[in-house]
Amino acid sequence: MKFTLILWVSTLLSLTAYGQTVYPEREVDKAAQPQGGFAYLQQFVKDNLQMPFQARLQSVQGRVFMSGIVETDGSVSGLKIIKGIHPLCDTEALRVVGLYRAWEPALKDTKPVRQDFNFFVVFPDMPVTNYDSTSQRLVDYFNEKFQFTQDPTEYHFRRYIPVDKNGLVRDDVVFEELKKKEWKPFLSVPFKRDSLMYKIVNETMTDSIPAYQLTVRDKDWNSYVPETIVQKNGQLLSTKEKQGNKVVSSAEYYANGALQERQIVDGKNEKIQTWYDNGQLKEVRLQELPDPTKPAGITVIDLWSREGNVWVKGGNGWGVYRTKVQKDQWIIEQGAFENGKKVGKWIAKRPDSTLYYEETYDKGKLVQGRLMLDGTEHTYTEVQELPQFSGGLSALAMFLGRNINYPKAAARKNISGKVFISFVVCEDGSLCDYELLKGIGGGCDEEALRVVKGMSGKWFPGTERGQKVRVKYNLPVSFVLE
Repeated sequence: MKFTLILWVSTLLSLTAYGQTVYPEREVDKAAQPQGGFAYLQQFVKDNLQMPFQARLQSVQGRVFMSGIVETDGSVSGLKIIKGIHPLCDTEALRVVGLYRAWEPALKDTKPVRQDFNFFVVFPDMPVTNYDSTSQRLVDYFNEKFQFTQDPTEYHFRRYIPVDKNGLVRDDVVFEELKKKEWKPFLSVPFKRDSLMYKIVNETMTDSIPAYQLTVRDKDWNSYVPETIVQKNGQLLSTKEKQGNKVVSSAEYYANGALQERQIVDGKNEKIQTWYDNGQLKEVRLQELPDPTKPAGITVIDLWSREGNVWVKGGNGWGVYRTKVQKDQWIIEQGAFENGKKVGKWIAKRPDSTLYYEETYDKGKLVQGRLMLDGTEHTYTEVQELPQFSGGLSALAMFLGRNINYPKAAARKNISGKVFISFVVCEDGSLCDYELLKGIGGGCDEEALRVVKGMSGKWFPGTERGQKVRVKYNLPVSFVLE
């Protein structure tokens, strides 16, 4: 008995020492590597790297060399700089590489072990040439047609964007016009810093964290800088760049700062890339640009598992998704893709393995679906149908035109523009949860809200898999002086 106890203790100490040992690459049987290869880690770093604004002002560029340890769970630890280029860049390099937790650990004697590694992060040449250090503003010049120019002989307008030490807007954006060789005030667009709770949905949970939204918008909701949401510690949560009222690119981040989703307009489509929270690339897809009259068509290009397994490549393969549906239910849905479109039978199950839905597709078009809800089977031929005003968009425009009374105070003050109203179309076609998103004053805000409330009961509700659902709807109401 005494011999057995001593042997057990000895074995435990041996395993503990084995697990704590950090091996150099040359001493392991299989070296640690990012899931899918180093190209994925390099792409993750490139996509997530946020070039420090102060380093850009100093035209810093180059490579930051570092070392670290790949742990047996695929995370990294012990990151340290071997050769840096700037304190802010060094810190950023450590942040980004530390976010990547999708490593395949090293193996020794078929067991995962800790291994050291070396890596470098490239900081590209991204100088800021329009910064005025005296006023801490970005200064840009435009010609008479409001086209950007660097030719002093063409200067007609100039724009000031006040920024903080991180390059984020901090005050009103001001435009000036050159008249008789003197710069005169032309336009001032108000800066807003609004508190909000930002919702983040990932594969396992939904979280809301306190944040600030930074915007510079005119009365028609045109944005003059990227719309940004940051945590209270300054960490990015969301950025959205617009041309007019159209979004041309956007990015969403996890609470730890890792990129979750990026959208870039690509012709008539949006290219969308998503990542798991461990840094593994999840999906690349194309989605038709938003159209209020129909759900967006989607083409899936590539899809990976959280562990780095290729599920869909070049639009072909077997797709698996964990999705949040109505009433905060999570389901696992899976089926085949051909040329980026769903084909054949797709099945979704709840966590208890009971059937949620079964659908049949032909080249991405739903042929037939059946949903099991509360023990009852429901059939449908459309996955989603958006809420619609009775008679369609033309009837909606006609209703607004006939019912809006231009406020006398607004007319006297020459106030015009768009009032943005948000509301929810309920399951019975009634409206609720009204919210004024953007007003223009002069009584127009109240008038727009009055008319929108008068539309209650005149809508066909939205549906999801044949079930009526509540859908949030944003509506611009125009006030135009004639």
